Parts: sequence; C-alpha cells; structure tokens
Amino acid sequence: MTPTHPLALRLLRTDELEEAAQLVGRGMRDNPSNMTVFRIRDGERRSIAMGRFFVPVLRGIYRRGFVLGAIRSDRLVGICGMARPGFCQPDVIEKIKVLPAATIGNPVTTPVRILNWVGEWARRDPSEPHWHLGPVAVEPFLQGQGIGSAMLNAFCVVVDGAGAHAYLETDKHENVRLYQRFGFTVVESAEVLGVPNWFMSRLSRAKAMTTANALAGNLGESRLIRQASDSVSMCNSRGNLAPQTS
Repeated sequence: MTPTHPLALRLLRTDELEEAAQLVGRGMRDNPSNMTVFRIRDGERRSIAMGRFFVPVLRGIYRRGFVLGAIRSDRLVGICGMARPGFCQPDVIEKIKVLPAATIGNPVTTPVRILNWVGEWARRDPSEPHWHLGPVAVEPFLQGQGIGSAMLNAFCVVVDGAGAHAYLETDKHENVRLYQRFGFTVVESAEVLGVPNWFMSRLSRAKAMTTANALAGNLGESRLIRQASDSVSMCNSRGNLAPQTS
C-alpha cells in the first residue's frame, strides 16, 4: 500500500510569497491566457517569467486578503489567493509595483497585453461585495490528487462563514466543471486576447460560524476560519485598509 502524506492548509506568511509565486509559475505556465500574454515559447522560461510576475501580484492579494497554502511533507504544493470584499481590485500604487515584473525578461509587448488582459477581467468584476478567488495553483506533478479541491473547500467554508458571495475567472474549460462542483455558475463567457474565458459567481450560502466549523473536514478549515476572521478584525481595528469605491 502506497504511504500517504497528510495535507495541511494554512495562511502563508509574507516571507513565503516568493516561493508561492514560483509555484504559480510552474502550475499555471501552460494556461492558455498565460501562453498568450507572455508569449515565451520555452515552458521553463515562461514559468520563471510568470513566477517573477506573480511576486508583486501575491503581495497585493496578501495586503487585500489572504494567500492560502497547501503543505505536504513540509513542502508548499498548492496556493489559493482570496481577496476580501471591497478589496477585490488592485489600486494604482499596486499596479505600478507590478510593472517592473511585467517588463523584465519579457517581450516588449507583454506589459500591454497584461494591461488589456486584467482590464477585461476588471471591467466584468461584480459591483456587489464578494470574495474574489484566484490564483489557484498546484504543483504540476501533483495535480489531480485533490489538493485544489481541498483549497476550494476551505475557501468556500470561509466565504460561507462570512455569508458572502464569491467570484472568479478561468481560461480552462475543465476548471469550469471543477468550480461548478463547489457551487459556482457561469455568468458570462467571452474571448480575452483571443482566448475563451469563463466568469463565474457563487451566491451567498449564509451559515452561522458554528455550523461552518461543524461541517469543516480534517484539513484545518475551522482553524483557517479563525485565522482569517482574526486577521480581518485586526486589519479593520488598525484601519490599515479602506474599502475601494470602484
């Protein structure tokens, strides 16, 4: 019988975001949008470029929400970004911080494609308050083993515990079916830079926090809810973040 290593979920620290960004580069390098946007033929070079790009992206998500990590045998094997309601879109300063990572080592036209790409996503962002999911990435050699589903389950427990809506974008049709299993429905489909994209929403499934904790599995979702709730309360009490008006 093949031994199995338990999977643990926890919120990542700031000093772990660079490693998480590199994982995103490996796990999502062959996504159609990333291949179109970065236009680097060699997969390994594309992975490195994406890892560099996602460092400031994940730092922004960390500031505006949380970055969940999946850990197996003391190794980061999956990550899931989740932006809080009211903090879904990056502000001007955050966009400026991303520009060097979008430029260095990439074709000169890459920043323009990135701006068009994220602009098309941003203009479809729902106006009502919601948790924004993404990126969600798993090490390529571990995909299909339930790591992504475990992170999505934890995300849904957090969202349901807050009684909130959720929203995401995906450029892979097989992911549409996965997200539908967790209650997301397609609200729009469109081509972005010539690549089919699906925009999905999940309606609020309000539950008392005690109910959400009771339904949590054995991967630490209950603890995650407490961590997330404590972090939100701490940020709000310090006044570190103010909800965006657009």
